[in-house]
Amino acid sequence: MKEQNKDIKEIEKLQEDSMDADGIDEEIDNNKLMAYDIAVFYNTYNLSTLMKWWGKKLIVPEFQRSYVWSQKKASEFVDSMLRGLPVPSMFFYDDIDNSRLLVVDGQQRLRSLYLFMIEKKIGGREFKLTGNIHPNWQGKNFDELDSEDRDRLEDALMNITVMRQLAPDDGQSAMYLAFQRINTGGITLKAQEIRMAVSYGPLAKYLDELSKDPRFDKWPFLRKVQQIPGENYSPIQELILKFWAYYFCYPNITGPSTRVFLDDFFDTQKDFNHPKRVKQDKRYLSKEEFAEAFNVAFETVHSLDLKDLAPYSKPTQTFLEAIWVGLTYRKLQAHKEINSKNLASYISKWKDTIGENKYSELFQARRTSSTKSASERIKAGIEYFLGDF
Repeated sequence: MKEQNKDIKEIEKLQEDSMDADGIDEEIDNNKLMAYDIAVFYNTYNLSTLMKWWGKKLIVPEFQRSYVWSQKKASEFVDSMLRGLPVPSMFFYDDIDNSRLLVVDGQQRLRSLYLFMIEKKIGGREFKLTGNIHPNWQGKNFDELDSEDRDRLEDALMNITVMRQLAPDDGQSAMYLAFQRINTGGITLKAQEIRMAVSYGPLAKYLDELSKDPRFDKWPFLRKVQQIPGENYSPIQELILKFWAYYFCYPNITGPSTRVFLDDFFDTQKDFNHPKRVKQDKRYLSKEEFAEAFNVAFETVHSLDLKDLAPYSKPTQTFLEAIWVGLTYRKLQAHKEINSKNLASYISKWKDTIGENKYSELFQARRTSSTKSASERIKAGIEYFLGDF
């Protein structure tokens, strides 16, 4: 048992080491963004309208889906609404491309009301008000309230702040910052979690589908052991996104950081080659192109042992990315076959071929998440894997 715990800790350390640099880059990113031109609307909506919109026009992003309020806490919030007590306003983002409102802040309150008024269940049980509740409503469900009380709850007004980005015309970068700084709940949101919410569409759905492929469980350095059977697939989603972005954009991997670069790529391609707003300077890729790129070398890369993905003593995501993009480029762009039998041996000779100094600069540098570093790694991978092996 002790030996198993030791193995788990070592695997988790691999993940932390391989993903550290991205965290640094995300922190620095925000200081490089310019001022925004934001339209802010202050509206009031009654609860009956919000309940009708819930899950249709009013969307809770995927990564926020977990409901954490207890029945007592939810009941006391309903009680506050019934009493007409002031409650905090909520914050929505106007996603005009998809004709929807994203809940940035307020999902626990809204979901509590939805469970009480519409679903009438909480935690699989009938939702009856409990806790510090007015005696008139104690122990009652929505249908058991007097008609006057039900009407008052449905007509109760919620103050809503709605935000819409007008400029710069760079997708929805303001939304990324809004999610980071307003709706953290004490937990720092990962860049990929925010991307999946802000730029949700056909590409995000496909990416989510691919990330659940059990073959990724072979690479524990991508996410912590306890996340493998769970639902946190964002590290794998980001790996796949990086692979696509580096492959399709090479050699133009540019921008102040990989985060900004990936934000822009994901937002541009979110609807594949059927964008809602066409930009003349952008190339829009089809789902078939994404699928072909993912599949053409994935099984070959997956067949490698973990030690083959270690530039030094530990496997890393950055090394995996360079190998995967390099092999895909070889097959799809240079139209060369991949000799799987000799691949592991060829990888092991990479350091000797380009020299220790260059190899270390590519795969051991602390600031591996800058676009300059990423571009150099991908270029090195493409050039190396175009060779004979």
